[in-house]
Amino acid sequence: MTNLLGKTLLFAGCAALGLLRGLRRHQRTECLQGFRRALAALGRELTFSLRPMEQLMAEAERESQGGVALFFQTCRRAFTQGGEESWAESWWASLETCPLPLEPEDVRLLREAGDVLGRYDGACQRQALESLLRRLEEQAENARETARRLFRVDLSLGLTAGLFCWILL
Repeated sequence: MTNLLGKTLLFAGCAALGLLRGLRRHQRTECLQGFRRALAALGRELTFSLRPMEQLMAEAERESQGGVALFFQTCRRAFTQGGEESWAESWWASLETCPLPLEPEDVRLLREAGDVLGRYDGACQRQALESLLRRLEEQAENARETARRLFRVDLSLGLTAGLFCWILL
């Protein structure tokens, strides 16, 4: 009886790992879309006014959810507590410390936003953000396609590994 229970738990664990890997891919897509929406809102705000970056980050935090909201909160907090630290440094530090479901190329792309925000005049920031938004949309679309295509693969691999362990034991 214990043997059967152990095999069942091992099978369920392997299947859950496959399912979690597939869901992680979807979380990456949602996170990229959240950043795209927040940066688009920042770009629109820069079109009409040049409010301080701290206010813009607070607004982005309120309008975002999940990991993206946590990122903006961390970024704003790092800047206000850092004193001499620039927005770019706060942005980069927040990208490194926040547990975001992003891949290295996503983080590299988002680091560029930190280089732009708060450094130039409104028109230059807007222009750089528009270029960044296009590339971020492409990245999100690739992530969406990868998640859609590989979700079943991840789940199948988890189930197969569980079945293999079931048979082996």
